[in-house]
Amino acid sequence: MKRKRRQIGWLHRNRKGLICLGLSVWLLASCSLSRRSKYMIDVAEPSSTQGGWPRTDVRFKESQNPVLRVAYPRIADAEYVNADQLCMTCHQTYAKTFAHNVHRGQKCEDCHGPASRHLSTRGKVPGLILNFNKLKKAERSEVCLKCHQQDQCEPNASWRTSVHAHNGVACTDCHNAHYNVPPGTPAVDPQIAATGPVVKQVDFVPDAKLQIEDMASSTIDQEFLRATSNHLGAVTPQICYQCHSSMQQYEKLAHPHQIMGSKSFTCDTCHDPHGSVRQETRSDLCVQCHNDAPTMAWHSSTHSLNGVACTDCHNPHPDTMVEETVGIKHTNLIRPKRMPMSVQDPQTCYKCHPKVYAQNAMPSHHPIKEGKMVCSDCHDGHGQTQGNLKEATVNQLCYRCHADLQGPFVYEHSPVAQDCSICHNPHGAVANNLLHQPATFLCLRCHSGHRVGPTSGAHTFAGLPDTGTDVGQQRAFFSDCTECHAQIHGSNLPSPNNPHALLR
Repeated sequence: MKRKRRQIGWLHRNRKGLICLGLSVWLLASCSLSRRSKYMIDVAEPSSTQGGWPRTDVRFKESQNPVLRVAYPRIADAEYVNADQLCMTCHQTYAKTFAHNVHRGQKCEDCHGPASRHLSTRGKVPGLILNFNKLKKAERSEVCLKCHQQDQCEPNASWRTSVHAHNGVACTDCHNAHYNVPPGTPAVDPQIAATGPVVKQVDFVPDAKLQIEDMASSTIDQEFLRATSNHLGAVTPQICYQCHSSMQQYEKLAHPHQIMGSKSFTCDTCHDPHGSVRQETRSDLCVQCHNDAPTMAWHSSTHSLNGVACTDCHNPHPDTMVEETVGIKHTNLIRPKRMPMSVQDPQTCYKCHPKVYAQNAMPSHHPIKEGKMVCSDCHDGHGQTQGNLKEATVNQLCYRCHADLQGPFVYEHSPVAQDCSICHNPHGAVANNLLHQPATFLCLRCHSGHRVGPTSGAHTFAGLPDTGTDVGQQRAFFSDCTECHAQIHGSNLPSPNNPHALLR
């Protein structure tokens, strides 16, 4: 009892301290919890150095989706009647527009399934015909894919593995099977005329009893049908804005990449709606227009040879920063200029070059993180030289800023004239002046120091003691070579006793 009372008394006396301790632990836990990504309100920018930055190998990767396949919708105990005139009795409007449609050679039952039970009840009982408004998204696409075999509507496009299909988009969300081509639609699609029509034999499901009226009889007929169909209403970019409304701002920009602008860019220029991003648009399409400097030899550049594409560095959908409301001054309409699809330097470079990012954090470094330089001041991302340098050699590049070290000098230092990187690490180092090692250790890699030798050495014939055995000499001569040899990059004046000593 005494022990218990003593414990209770201790708790009573120290309750304030315990409360403070508990509050401190709670605050620390809450602060730690609040720093988790799902509790953060302000999402960090991609250029942030927090959260495992930099992330290596973040290039474009094609999405790998499994094949999406569902059971074909069917009407139980229904049979095909093959009598479109009976459908016209109630659906005359659809029949008139369908007469000018690219699907006009097909019958109503080819898409809506067997109609015997639907006709017997005169359409008063729901669920006896395939109604696309009632079918699931994937089932709607299955009906379309019954005719568009190999899961494709265009060459090299696979719908079943596409991002659209796996995000609940159906064919009829973009295309209207009863689409009536508006007046004035050109008889020949310019894109088809430029690339040539694609004619393919279509195989149908046997039990569907489908019949087509010589639709693929000739190249001209097929080209005409594809052009006048107007993609069954799936005309970009307007159809894309239904889901991607945030991209509509690109249509209002005065820029070479403006949607529907001078270069006739649309969404399907780069994106295949029936599949994924068109591979040729990641680099090949870019160099078709950007065929002069600095991208004229992109395919032989270091980046291209290592599998880097234009869109790995250049964001095709950058933040436009265009104001929704535009101010009017006098008679001029002023709109902020869109920033080009420029690279966010150096953050974009660090994604693939994390070692350079680490070196730039060394005590001695070029002022990149201070914002006075960027990687592109020295490197050309489209370049063909070694290291993507903007000059033919390292020295010529360094001399652009360090012209006082260029020379020519009467007394040259051979490694300096050969390659600056022999002594300096341009991306950063622990030693001062971007040196690979402290000056003395760096010099001793090539020079023996002030040693006394049998036939050579700075002290051999001067009668001075050997620095290798004299502690006092070591302190004097091995502290820092540049204390005496200050003109290490070259000199025009001879030095006492030894003209090539590069002294002060």
